[in-house]
Amino acid sequence: MIELAPKWIMYDEFWHTLKRRNLWIIKLRYVAIVLLLCLIPLGMVIDSLRINAFSIGAVSFSILLYNLAFHYAHQRLPEGYAAFNGLHFALLQMIMDFTSLIVTLYLTGGVESPFFYFFIFHVIIGSLILPRNVVTLLISLTMVIITTGAVLELQGVIPHISIESYLGTPLYLNTTYVFSKITILMIILTISNYLANSISKELYLRERSLTIAYKKLEEAETAKSRYVMSVVHDLKTPIAAATTYLNMILDGSLGRVPDALERPLERSRIRLNNAISIVNDILQLTQLKLAEKPEISRVNLTELIDEIYQEMRILFVAKKIRFSTWINSEEDVFVEAERKLLKLGLSNLISNTHKYTEKGGRVEIHITNEEEHIVIEIADSGIGIPAEEQQKIFQDFYRSSISKRKGIEGTGLGMSVVLHIIRQFNGRIRVESPSRLSDDAEHPGTAFFITLPRKYTPLPADVEEVQV
Repeated sequence: MIELAPKWIMYDEFWHTLKRRNLWIIKLRYVAIVLLLCLIPLGMVIDSLRINAFSIGAVSFSILLYNLAFHYAHQRLPEGYAAFNGLHFALLQMIMDFTSLIVTLYLTGGVESPFFYFFIFHVIIGSLILPRNVVTLLISLTMVIITTGAVLELQGVIPHISIESYLGTPLYLNTTYVFSKITILMIILTISNYLANSISKELYLRERSLTIAYKKLEEAETAKSRYVMSVVHDLKTPIAAATTYLNMILDGSLGRVPDALERPLERSRIRLNNAISIVNDILQLTQLKLAEKPEISRVNLTELIDEIYQEMRILFVAKKIRFSTWINSEEDVFVEAERKLLKLGLSNLISNTHKYTEKGGRVEIHITNEEEHIVIEIADSGIGIPAEEQQKIFQDFYRSSISKRKGIEGTGLGMSVVLHIIRQFNGRIRVESPSRLSDDAEHPGTAFFITLPRKYTPLPADVEEVQV
Protein backbone atom coordinates (compact mmCIF):
# COMPACT_ATOMS: atom_id res chain seq x y z
CA MET A 1 0.00 0.00 0.00
CA ILE A 2 1.26 3.51 -0.90
CA GLU A 3 2.64 5.42 2.10
CA LEU A 4 0.68 8.68 2.32
CA ALA A 5 1.14 9.67 5.96
CA PRO A 6 4.12 11.98 6.72
CA LYS A 7 5.57 11.93 10.23
CA TRP A 8 4.05 15.28 11.23
CA ILE A 9 0.51 13.88 11.15
CA MET A 10 1.20 10.86 13.36
CA TYR A 11 -1.14 11.79 16.21
CA ASP A 12 -4.60 10.52 17.15
CA GLU A 13 -6.55 13.74 16.70
CA PHE A 14 -5.49 13.97 13.04
CA TRP A 15 -7.14 10.63 12.26
CA HIS A 16 -10.35 11.66 14.08
CA THR A 17 -10.45 14.91 12.07
CA LEU A 18 -9.67 13.08 8.84
CA LYS A 19 -12.57 10.67 9.33
CA ARG A 20 -14.96 13.56 9.91
CA ARG A 21 -13.73 15.32 6.76
CA ASN A 22 -14.10 12.17 4.69
CA LEU A 23 -17.72 11.94 5.82
CA TRP A 24 -18.22 15.63 5.03
CA ILE A 25 -17.04 15.01 1.43
CA ILE A 26 -19.46 12.07 1.11
CA LYS A 27 -22.38 14.26 2.23
CA LEU A 28 -21.26 17.08 -0.08
CA ARG A 29 -21.27 14.63 -2.99
CA TYR A 30 -24.98 13.94 -2.47
CA VAL A 31 -25.58 17.68 -2.99
CA ALA A 32 -23.45 17.59 -6.17
CA ILE A 33 -25.56 14.70 -7.53
CA VAL A 34 -28.77 16.70 -7.03
CA LEU A 35 -27.27 19.76 -8.74
CA LEU A 36 -26.08 17.63 -11.66
CA LEU A 37 -29.53 16.11 -12.09
CA CYS A 38 -30.99 19.63 -12.18
CA LEU A 39 -29.42 19.98 -15.64
CA ILE A 40 -32.02 17.58 -17.04
CA PRO A 41 -35.15 19.65 -16.16
CA LEU A 42 -33.19 22.80 -17.09
CA GLY A 43 -32.74 21.40 -20.59
CA MET A 44 -36.46 20.66 -20.77
CA VAL A 45 -37.43 24.18 -19.72
CA ILE A 46 -34.95 25.90 -22.05
CA ASP A 47 -35.53 24.25 -25.43
CA SER A 48 -32.43 25.76 -26.98
CA LEU A 49 -30.19 23.97 -24.50
CA ARG A 50 -30.03 20.44 -25.82
CA ILE A 51 -28.60 18.56 -22.85
CA ASN A 52 -28.09 14.82 -23.21
CA ALA A 53 -30.40 13.72 -20.39
CA PHE A 54 -29.43 10.06 -20.67
CA SER A 55 -25.68 10.78 -20.35
CA ILE A 56 -26.14 13.17 -17.42
CA GLY A 57 -28.48 10.70 -15.73
CA ALA A 58 -26.00 7.85 -16.23
CA VAL A 59 -23.13 9.89 -14.73
CA SER A 60 -25.29 10.97 -11.76
CA PHE A 61 -26.34 7.36 -11.12
CA SER A 62 -22.71 6.20 -11.27
CA ILE A 63 -21.66 8.89 -8.76
CA LEU A 64 -24.54 7.89 -6.48
CA LEU A 65 -23.51 4.24 -6.57
CA TYR A 66 -19.87 4.80 -5.65
CA ASN A 67 -20.86 7.42 -3.06
CA LEU A 68 -23.15 4.88 -1.35
CA ALA A 69 -20.25 2.43 -1.41
CA PHE A 70 -17.97 5.05 0.16
CA HIS A 71 -20.62 5.85 2.79
CA TYR A 72 -20.89 2.18 3.72
CA ALA A 73 -17.11 1.69 3.79
CA HIS A 74 -16.58 4.86 5.88
CA GLN A 75 -18.52 3.32 8.79
CA ARG A 76 -16.01 0.45 8.91
CA LEU A 77 -12.90 2.53 8.32
CA PRO A 78 -10.47 2.37 11.28
CA GLU A 79 -9.67 5.64 13.06
CA GLY A 80 -5.90 5.57 13.00
CA TYR A 81 -2.85 4.56 11.04
CA ALA A 82 -3.25 1.22 9.27
CA ALA A 83 -2.32 -0.50 6.02
CA PHE A 84 -5.46 1.09 4.57
CA ASN A 85 -6.35 4.29 6.40
CA GLY A 86 -8.27 7.53 6.04
CA LEU A 87 -5.70 9.02 3.65
CA HIS A 88 -6.03 6.11 1.23
CA PHE A 89 -9.80 6.45 1.53
CA ALA A 90 -9.60 10.18 0.71
CA LEU A 91 -7.33 9.47 -2.27
CA LEU A 92 -9.82 6.95 -3.69
CA GLN A 93 -12.58 9.54 -3.33
CA MET A 94 -10.48 12.14 -5.13
CA ILE A 95 -9.67 9.76 -8.00
CA MET A 96 -13.34 8.84 -8.47
CA ASP A 97 -14.43 12.49 -8.32
CA PHE A 98 -11.79 13.63 -10.83
CA THR A 99 -12.83 10.80 -13.15
CA SER A 100 -16.52 11.71 -12.84
CA LEU A 101 -15.78 15.39 -13.48
CA ILE A 102 -13.68 14.58 -16.56
CA VAL A 103 -16.56 12.50 -17.99
CA THR A 104 -19.08 15.26 -17.15
CA LEU A 105 -16.76 17.79 -18.76
CA TYR A 106 -16.61 15.77 -21.99
CA LEU A 107 -20.41 15.31 -22.08
CA THR A 108 -21.04 19.06 -21.64
CA GLY A 109 -18.62 20.52 -24.19
CA GLY A 110 -15.04 19.78 -23.13
CA VAL A 111 -13.11 23.05 -22.89
CA GLU A 112 -16.39 24.85 -23.61
CA SER A 113 -18.15 23.25 -20.61
CA PRO A 114 -19.51 25.55 -17.88
CA PHE A 115 -18.09 23.02 -15.36
CA PHE A 116 -14.51 23.46 -16.55
CA TYR A 117 -13.36 25.30 -13.42
CA PHE A 118 -15.06 22.95 -10.96
CA PHE A 119 -11.69 21.21 -10.66
CA ILE A 120 -10.63 24.12 -8.44
CA PHE A 121 -13.08 23.03 -5.69
CA HIS A 122 -11.83 19.45 -5.85
CA VAL A 123 -8.20 20.54 -5.63
CA ILE A 124 -8.87 22.79 -2.61
CA ILE A 125 -10.78 20.02 -0.80
CA GLY A 126 -8.10 17.46 -1.67
CA SER A 127 -5.31 19.78 -0.53
CA LEU A 128 -6.92 20.10 2.89
CA ILE A 129 -6.58 16.33 3.37
CA LEU A 130 -3.91 14.82 1.12
CA PRO A 131 -0.17 15.62 0.87
CA ARG A 132 0.73 18.25 -1.73
CA ASN A 133 2.74 15.91 -3.97
CA VAL A 134 -0.20 13.50 -4.26
CA VAL A 135 -2.61 16.28 -5.30
CA THR A 136 0.03 17.63 -7.71
CA LEU A 137 0.21 14.20 -9.35
CA LEU A 138 -3.59 14.11 -9.68
CA ILE A 139 -3.58 17.60 -11.21
CA SER A 140 -0.89 16.59 -13.70
CA LEU A 141 -2.73 13.44 -14.79
CA THR A 142 -6.00 15.35 -15.08
CA MET A 143 -4.43 18.07 -17.23
CA VAL A 144 -2.83 15.46 -19.49
CA ILE A 145 -6.22 13.79 -20.00
CA ILE A 146 -8.02 17.10 -20.64
CA THR A 147 -5.33 18.30 -23.04
CA THR A 148 -5.31 14.98 -24.88
CA GLY A 149 -9.12 15.05 -25.17
CA ALA A 150 -9.07 18.65 -26.43
CA VAL A 151 -6.45 17.78 -29.08
CA LEU A 152 -8.39 14.70 -30.20
CA GLU A 153 -11.57 16.79 -30.54
CA LEU A 154 -9.62 19.46 -32.41
CA GLN A 155 -8.30 16.84 -34.84
CA GLY A 156 -11.72 15.22 -35.23
CA VAL A 157 -10.54 11.86 -33.82
CA ILE A 158 -13.31 11.82 -31.19
CA PRO A 159 -16.70 13.52 -31.49
CA HIS A 160 -17.33 16.84 -29.77
CA ILE A 161 -20.41 16.76 -27.54
CA SER A 162 -21.62 20.22 -26.65
CA ILE A 163 -24.60 21.94 -25.06
CA GLU A 164 -26.29 23.38 -28.11
CA SER A 165 -26.99 27.12 -28.13
CA TYR A 166 -24.89 27.56 -24.96
CA LEU A 167 -22.26 29.35 -27.04
CA GLY A 168 -22.85 31.37 -30.18
CA THR A 169 -19.82 29.94 -31.98
CA PRO A 170 -17.86 26.72 -31.30
CA LEU A 171 -14.63 27.47 -29.46
CA TYR A 172 -13.17 23.95 -29.24
CA LEU A 173 -11.73 24.47 -32.74
CA ASN A 174 -9.92 27.65 -31.69
CA THR A 175 -6.40 26.49 -30.80
CA THR A 176 -5.48 29.72 -28.98
CA TYR A 177 -8.64 29.55 -26.84
CA VAL A 178 -8.20 25.86 -26.02
CA PHE A 179 -4.59 26.01 -24.89
CA SER A 180 -4.87 29.38 -23.12
CA LYS A 181 -7.86 28.06 -21.11
CA ILE A 182 -6.03 24.82 -20.23
CA THR A 183 -2.92 26.81 -19.23
CA ILE A 184 -4.94 29.17 -17.02
CA LEU A 185 -6.64 26.19 -15.35
CA MET A 186 -3.27 24.54 -14.76
CA ILE A 187 -1.88 27.68 -13.10
CA ILE A 188 -5.00 28.15 -10.93
CA LEU A 189 -5.00 24.52 -9.79
CA THR A 190 -1.28 24.60 -8.95
CA ILE A 191 -1.58 27.82 -6.92
CA SER A 192 -4.76 26.57 -5.17
CA ASN A 193 -3.02 23.31 -4.26
CA TYR A 194 0.00 25.13 -2.84
CA LEU A 195 -1.97 27.68 -0.79
CA ALA A 196 -4.60 25.27 0.56
CA ASN A 197 -2.04 22.60 1.43
CA SER A 198 0.29 25.10 3.12
CA ILE A 199 -2.52 26.48 5.28
CA SER A 200 -3.80 22.99 6.06
CA LYS A 201 -0.36 21.75 7.06
CA GLU A 202 0.18 24.76 9.33
CA LEU A 203 -3.17 24.13 11.03
CA TYR A 204 -2.41 20.43 11.47
CA LEU A 205 0.98 21.22 13.00
CA ARG A 206 -0.60 23.67 15.45
CA GLU A 207 -3.30 21.14 16.31
CA ARG A 208 -0.62 18.54 16.92
CA SER A 209 1.28 20.91 19.22
CA LEU A 210 -1.89 21.68 21.15
CA THR A 211 -2.73 17.96 21.40
CA ILE A 212 0.73 17.16 22.77
CA ALA A 213 0.54 20.08 25.22
CA TYR A 214 -2.90 18.97 26.38
CA LYS A 215 -1.68 15.41 26.97
CA LYS A 216 1.25 16.73 28.99
CA LEU A 217 -1.15 18.82 31.08
CA GLU A 218 -3.31 15.73 31.64
CA GLU A 219 -0.26 13.75 32.74
CA ALA A 220 0.82 16.58 35.05
CA GLU A 221 -2.71 16.80 36.50
CA THR A 222 -2.73 13.03 37.09
CA ALA A 223 0.69 13.17 38.77
CA LYS A 224 -0.48 16.09 40.93
CA SER A 225 -3.66 14.24 41.91
CA ARG A 226 -1.69 11.16 42.89
CA TYR A 227 0.69 13.30 44.96
CA VAL A 228 -2.19 15.12 46.68
CA MET A 229 -3.88 11.79 47.38
CA SER A 230 -0.69 10.41 48.93
CA VAL A 231 -0.06 13.49 51.11
CA VAL A 232 -3.68 13.82 52.24
CA HIS A 233 -3.86 10.13 53.06
CA ASP A 234 -0.75 10.48 55.22
CA LEU A 235 -2.33 13.47 57.02
CA LYS A 236 -5.41 11.44 57.89
CA THR A 237 -3.53 9.07 60.23
CA PRO A 238 -2.20 11.62 62.77
CA ILE A 239 -5.54 13.52 62.72
CA ALA A 240 -7.45 10.31 63.39
CA ALA A 241 -5.00 9.43 66.20
CA ALA A 242 -5.43 12.86 67.80
CA THR A 243 -9.23 12.49 67.58
CA THR A 244 -9.02 9.10 69.29
CA TYR A 245 -7.03 10.55 72.21
CA LEU A 246 -9.48 13.46 72.53
CA ASN A 247 -12.39 11.01 72.63
CA MET A 248 -10.65 9.05 75.39
CA ILE A 249 -10.04 12.24 77.37
CA LEU A 250 -13.58 13.54 76.98
CA ASP A 251 -15.31 10.26 77.81
CA GLY A 252 -13.29 10.01 81.06
CA SER A 253 -11.18 7.00 80.10
CA LEU A 254 -8.02 8.84 81.20
CA GLY A 255 -9.52 10.48 84.26
CA ARG A 256 -11.83 13.36 85.04
CA VAL A 257 -11.52 16.43 82.81
CA PRO A 258 -11.59 19.84 84.55
CA ASP A 259 -14.66 21.88 83.65
CA ALA A 260 -12.49 24.73 82.36
CA LEU A 261 -10.89 22.38 79.76
CA GLU A 262 -13.97 20.47 78.66
CA ARG A 263 -15.34 23.13 76.29
CA PRO A 264 -12.00 23.85 74.52
CA LEU A 265 -11.38 20.09 74.13
CA GLU A 266 -14.89 19.56 72.73
CA ARG A 267 -14.35 22.33 70.18
CA SER A 268 -10.98 20.78 69.27
CA ARG A 269 -12.72 17.45 68.67
CA ILE A 270 -15.30 19.11 66.40
CA ARG A 271 -12.51 20.79 64.42
CA LEU A 272 -10.59 17.52 64.08
CA ASN A 273 -13.72 15.69 62.94
CA ASN A 274 -14.25 18.44 60.38
CA ALA A 275 -10.62 18.03 59.25
CA ILE A 276 -11.17 14.27 58.77
CA SER A 277 -14.30 15.05 56.76
CA ILE A 278 -12.27 17.40 54.53
CA VAL A 279 -9.56 14.76 54.09
CA ASN A 280 -12.18 12.14 53.15
CA ASP A 281 -13.80 14.49 50.63
CA ILE A 282 -10.43 15.34 49.03
CA LEU A 283 -9.55 11.63 48.80
CA GLN A 284 -12.97 10.92 47.33
CA LEU A 285 -12.68 13.67 44.71
CA THR A 286 -9.11 12.69 43.79
CA GLN A 287 -10.12 9.05 43.35
CA LEU A 288 -12.95 10.14 41.04
CA LYS A 289 -10.54 12.19 38.91
CA LEU A 290 -8.14 9.26 38.68
CA ALA A 291 -10.88 6.70 38.07
CA GLU A 292 -10.94 4.85 34.77
CA LYS A 293 -14.09 3.66 33.01
CA PRO A 294 -16.95 3.00 35.46
CA GLU A 295 -18.31 -0.52 35.92
CA ILE A 296 -21.77 -0.15 34.44
CA SER A 297 -24.75 -2.21 35.60
CA ARG A 298 -28.54 -1.88 35.67
CA VAL A 299 -29.34 0.10 38.82
CA ASN A 300 -32.77 0.17 40.46
CA LEU A 301 -33.20 3.86 41.35
CA THR A 302 -36.24 3.21 43.50
CA GLU A 303 -34.36 0.79 45.74
CA LEU A 304 -31.21 2.92 45.78
CA ILE A 305 -32.95 6.07 47.04
CA ASP A 306 -34.86 4.08 49.65
CA GLU A 307 -31.56 2.53 50.79
CA ILE A 308 -29.95 5.98 51.13
CA TYR A 309 -32.94 7.29 53.10
CA GLN A 310 -32.92 4.33 55.50
CA GLU A 311 -29.24 5.02 56.23
CA MET A 312 -30.03 8.68 57.00
CA ARG A 313 -33.54 8.21 58.42
CA ILE A 314 -32.55 8.90 62.02
CA LEU A 315 -31.07 12.27 60.99
CA PHE A 316 -34.29 13.41 59.29
CA VAL A 317 -36.43 12.13 62.17
CA ALA A 318 -34.26 13.99 64.71
CA LYS A 319 -34.89 17.30 62.90
CA LYS A 320 -38.55 16.43 62.23
CA ILE A 321 -38.02 16.88 58.49
CA ARG A 322 -40.82 15.42 56.37
CA PHE A 323 -39.22 13.22 53.70
CA SER A 324 -41.16 11.86 50.70
CA THR A 325 -40.48 10.23 47.34
CA TRP A 326 -42.66 10.31 44.20
CA ILE A 327 -42.24 8.34 40.97
CA ASN A 328 -44.31 8.81 37.80
CA SER A 329 -44.35 5.06 37.24
CA GLU A 330 -45.99 2.16 38.99
CA GLU A 331 -42.93 0.01 38.28
CA ASP A 332 -39.40 0.45 39.57
CA VAL A 333 -37.17 2.79 37.56
CA PHE A 334 -33.84 1.52 36.24
CA VAL A 335 -30.81 3.34 34.86
CA GLU A 336 -27.47 2.12 33.52
CA ALA A 337 -24.69 3.39 35.82
CA GLU A 338 -22.11 2.28 38.38
CA ARG A 339 -24.18 1.71 41.52
CA LYS A 340 -21.45 2.70 43.98
CA LEU A 341 -20.74 6.04 42.27
CA LEU A 342 -24.40 6.88 41.72
CA LYS A 343 -25.15 6.15 45.37
CA LEU A 344 -22.28 8.42 46.42
CA GLY A 345 -23.61 11.30 44.30
CA LEU A 346 -27.21 10.97 45.43
CA SER A 347 -26.11 10.52 49.05
CA ASN A 348 -24.23 13.82 48.92
CA LEU A 349 -27.30 15.64 47.60
CA ILE A 350 -29.73 14.03 50.07
CA SER A 351 -27.30 14.65 52.94
CA ASN A 352 -27.19 18.33 51.95
CA THR A 353 -30.99 18.56 52.15
CA HIS A 354 -30.74 17.45 55.80
CA LYS A 355 -27.83 19.75 56.54
CA TYR A 356 -29.33 22.92 55.04
CA THR A 357 -32.99 22.36 56.02
CA GLU A 358 -34.09 23.56 59.46
CA LYS A 359 -36.35 21.70 61.87
CA GLY A 360 -39.85 20.96 60.61
CA GLY A 361 -38.85 21.45 56.98
CA ARG A 362 -39.62 19.32 53.94
CA VAL A 363 -37.57 17.23 51.51
CA GLU A 364 -39.08 15.70 48.37
CA ILE A 365 -37.54 13.51 45.69
CA HIS A 366 -39.34 13.21 42.34
CA ILE A 367 -38.24 10.64 39.77
CA THR A 368 -39.60 11.16 36.25
CA ASN A 369 -39.24 8.21 33.91
CA GLU A 370 -38.97 9.57 30.34
CA GLU A 371 -38.45 7.74 27.06
CA GLU A 372 -34.66 8.17 26.87
CA HIS A 373 -33.79 9.87 30.17
CA ILE A 374 -34.42 9.70 33.89
CA VAL A 375 -34.92 13.05 35.66
CA ILE A 376 -34.30 13.11 39.41
CA GLU A 377 -35.44 16.21 41.33
CA ILE A 378 -34.16 16.58 44.90
CA ALA A 379 -35.92 19.55 46.51
CA ASP A 380 -35.97 21.00 50.02
CA SER A 381 -37.37 23.95 51.95
CA GLY A 382 -33.99 24.91 53.35
CA ILE A 383 -31.87 28.06 53.45
CA GLY A 384 -31.49 28.25 49.66
CA ILE A 385 -28.65 29.51 47.46
CA PRO A 386 -28.33 33.13 46.22
CA ALA A 387 -28.88 33.42 42.45
CA GLU A 388 -25.37 34.81 41.80
CA GLU A 389 -23.78 31.84 43.60
CA GLN A 390 -25.75 28.98 42.08
CA GLN A 391 -23.18 28.02 39.42
CA LYS A 392 -20.22 28.52 41.75
CA ILE A 393 -21.31 25.73 44.11
CA PHE A 394 -19.91 23.14 41.67
CA GLN A 395 -16.39 24.52 42.16
CA ASP A 396 -13.95 22.77 44.51
CA PHE A 397 -14.10 24.11 48.11
CA TYR A 398 -16.81 26.69 47.33
CA ARG A 399 -19.37 27.29 50.08
CA SER A 400 -22.35 29.64 49.82
CA SER A 401 -22.39 32.87 51.79
CA ILE A 402 -25.61 31.83 53.59
CA SER A 403 -24.13 28.56 54.90
CA LYS A 404 -21.08 30.46 56.17
CA ARG A 405 -23.23 33.12 57.82
CA LYS A 406 -25.32 30.48 59.58
CA GLY A 407 -22.19 28.66 60.75
CA ILE A 408 -23.03 25.37 58.99
CA GLU A 409 -19.91 23.22 58.80
CA GLY A 410 -18.83 21.83 55.42
CA THR A 411 -15.89 21.32 53.08
CA GLY A 412 -17.30 22.75 49.85
CA LEU A 413 -16.38 19.59 47.96
CA GLY A 414 -19.71 17.75 48.00
CA MET A 415 -21.14 19.31 44.85
CA SER A 416 -17.82 18.96 43.04
CA VAL A 417 -17.97 15.22 43.73
CA VAL A 418 -21.57 15.11 42.45
CA LEU A 419 -20.57 16.92 39.24
CA HIS A 420 -17.74 14.47 38.55
CA ILE A 421 -20.10 11.54 39.06
CA ILE A 422 -22.73 13.00 36.71
CA ARG A 423 -19.96 13.56 34.15
CA GLN A 424 -19.02 9.88 34.39
CA PHE A 425 -22.52 8.93 33.26
CA ASN A 426 -22.83 11.54 30.49
CA GLY A 427 -25.58 13.37 32.40
CA ARG A 428 -26.59 16.93 33.25
CA ILE A 429 -27.30 18.74 36.52
CA ARG A 430 -28.88 22.10 37.24
CA VAL A 431 -29.91 23.96 40.37
CA GLU A 432 -32.95 26.11 41.16
CA SER A 433 -33.42 28.33 44.20
CA PRO A 434 -36.07 29.14 45.34
CA SER A 435 -37.52 25.68 44.94
CA ARG A 436 -41.18 24.67 44.61
CA LEU A 437 -41.09 23.86 48.37
CA SER A 438 -40.29 27.47 49.29
CA ASP A 439 -42.02 28.53 52.50
CA ASP A 440 -40.91 32.14 52.84
CA ALA A 441 -37.99 34.50 52.15
CA GLU A 442 -36.03 32.94 55.01
CA HIS A 443 -36.60 29.43 53.68
CA PRO A 444 -36.55 29.67 49.87
CA GLY A 445 -35.35 26.09 49.45
CA THR A 446 -33.17 24.51 46.77
CA ALA A 447 -33.88 21.96 44.03
CA PHE A 448 -31.33 19.96 42.07
CA PHE A 449 -32.36 18.36 38.77
CA ILE A 450 -30.24 15.46 37.53
CA THR A 451 -30.85 14.13 34.03
CA LEU A 452 -29.32 10.74 33.27
CA PRO A 453 -29.61 8.75 30.03
CA ARG A 454 -31.43 5.45 30.50
CA LYS A 455 -28.81 3.73 28.35
CA TYR A 456 -25.20 4.43 29.24
CA THR A 457 -22.95 5.54 26.38
CA PRO A 458 -19.29 6.41 27.04
CA LEU A 459 -18.48 10.08 26.64
CA PRO A 460 -16.48 10.68 23.38
CA ALA A 461 -12.75 11.17 23.91
CA ASP A 462 -12.79 14.67 22.44
CA VAL A 463 -15.63 15.86 24.66
CA GLU A 464 -14.51 17.19 27.99
CA GLU A 465 -17.38 19.41 29.08
CA VAL A 466 -20.72 18.54 30.60
CA GLN A 467 -23.84 20.64 30.88
CA VAL A 468 -24.29 22.12 34.33
